[in-house]
Amino acid sequence: MGDTLFIQFYGKTKSGWFDLCNGFSDTWDLCKTKGDFLWMEHEQDYDKWYEEDTYGNIPLPIQKGKVYVSASYVNHLYQAYIWATQYPDIDFIVGGPVASERCTGQDGWQSVHFKVEGRLPTNLTLTGQSIENLFDVPEFSGTWKLTIPETIPRDSRIYFSYTLENLCYWKKCPFCSIAQHSMEHFRKRKQINLEFKDMDFSGHKIVRLNTGSITPEHIKQIIPNLPRGNNIEYRYFMRAAKAETNALRQMVSQLDGNIPASTLGFGIEFPSDRMWKYLNKGTHMDEVLETLEFCMESGFKVNANVILGWNNLIDQDLKDLEGFMDNLSEQAVTTLQLRWLFAHPYTKIYDTYDGVENTIRLGPFNCGFNVMVDEKQKELNLAAANIIKAKCDTKKIKLEGYNNLKKGQL
Repeated sequence: MGDTLFIQFYGKTKSGWFDLCNGFSDTWDLCKTKGDFLWMEHEQDYDKWYEEDTYGNIPLPIQKGKVYVSASYVNHLYQAYIWATQYPDIDFIVGGPVASERCTGQDGWQSVHFKVEGRLPTNLTLTGQSIENLFDVPEFSGTWKLTIPETIPRDSRIYFSYTLENLCYWKKCPFCSIAQHSMEHFRKRKQINLEFKDMDFSGHKIVRLNTGSITPEHIKQIIPNLPRGNNIEYRYFMRAAKAETNALRQMVSQLDGNIPASTLGFGIEFPSDRMWKYLNKGTHMDEVLETLEFCMESGFKVNANVILGWNNLIDQDLKDLEGFMDNLSEQAVTTLQLRWLFAHPYTKIYDTYDGVENTIRLGPFNCGFNVMVDEKQKELNLAAANIIKAKCDTKKIKLEGYNNLKKGQL
């Protein structure tokens, strides 16, 4: 092994999948000419990310040289920070989604996922540049490739990403860590060759189509051409809005219902027109219901994300929530994930919600905080959680996050 490494992380999730954070797939051949790949197994349990012994004893195979780290999650970034303190003769260059989504803050360029508090080691560089840019070659000029870690059984379920672009075209949600921020380096794939169709892997493949929110053009041009099979499925985020739904109708009609196995993720946030206006969602109740119903009728699985922890709920919002759940057909939503509002640095939520005293930190990285609300708002948020629980039971919708939320913020 030489003195240049390209490190990607992977780990087994609670659901039994292997999550492959394959940030170097677009530049596999290029990286191979510059150094060696190293898959690093890493903790996937969010609760253990903040335990010090999770990071302290992960050795590297070199003592000096250069290491490029693809950081999908903030714990990957923190691991690179730990390594930088342990290996002073190695230069660490950290990119990937956590580092590349950046904005201009009061202290200059910062990641929208965290604030840097204090000084970083001099041998640790965070960059929003792509590998192509760092090595002065055209974007997406290589062939996408993925090699599976040898420790993963060949009959496993693996989850990996195929990047369409590194931006959300909507980018108006006030809680989102990439909302209304300019990218240091925007990337968009022009040739959609779907190279993963030729992967030599007999297990089940779950492909995340990487973009903040899939566009109507993506739906019409990419989804019809996705490889089909019993051992492959897709996941992507979509807005529950009229333009996207119309594109979905056109695509489903074109395929005569022969759609690729897909789970569509929707940010429902809080289903009331008043709250959606407050959150700049650009959609209305009838549009959202139409989208979810059409997805169910067409054979798509639906993962709906609902957020609680708002500090401005009113009684009418609860009535609208109940009406929304009542109007959903049975199993129109496959899974509903209930989450508590998290305030990422450099977002409107971070600046306007209480809870900064509960800031979550990993070393010098301020990751943000779970928001706090007063007793009146806690009562309204709890009532909303109970409505959702009761309606999910009635509609046979799998509910995730309710018990954790009840034990935690509520």
